[in-house]
Amino acid sequence: MDTASIDLTSASFEMGLLILLVAQLLSAYMGAYVEDIYAEYGNHWKANLFYSHLLSIPLFVNFAPVLYSQFTRLQASQSFEVPLSIAQNLPPTVNKALASTSQHVIYLTANAVTQLLCITGVNILSANTSAVTVTIVLNIRKLVSFLLSIWLFGNQMGGLMKVGAAMVFGAGALYGWETTYKIPQKKKAAKEQSKKAQ
Repeated sequence: MDTASIDLTSASFEMGLLILLVAQLLSAYMGAYVEDIYAEYGNHWKANLFYSHLLSIPLFVNFAPVLYSQFTRLQASQSFEVPLSIAQNLPPTVNKALASTSQHVIYLTANAVTQLLCITGVNILSANTSAVTVTIVLNIRKLVSFLLSIWLFGNQMGGLMKVGAAMVFGAGALYGWETTYKIPQKKKAAKEQSKKAQ
């Protein structure tokens, strides 16, 4: 895909940007809300992880037929082929289970596990840092995923995309420098000044 061929004035492109903006604003609001909840009730990130997923399940009820048909298509894919070097180190029951499962179901399961690890990390991070830090870390993570997908699928980055990537990394670096070096230095200097004043 050549990013230079994208029509920046098309309605679908502008709608996509609007959706990204709304998602970013809602994500920032949710981060601030979670920070307030943790400050008032304690850092119970496991409860937050559980209830935020449990309470969202009813939203998928209307999509149940589509999800079922998609899963049926996944199951119909070819069986998963375990590489011989890996198969030799696995118990026979695991080899048999993997071989009798479709490869797309295995990929879906792997995706779900990595998503679980990711969202668990986000919840642990939000329980121990500010909402601003979480938002910046997530933006950098999204950018890294985006850059990896460009590299893996052989796409090219346009000039504006390079500027945007530099801005995200630059802002993250400035925030990291400010919070890990500059602010602690100011606090240390203020402490020393208050000691001298006494």
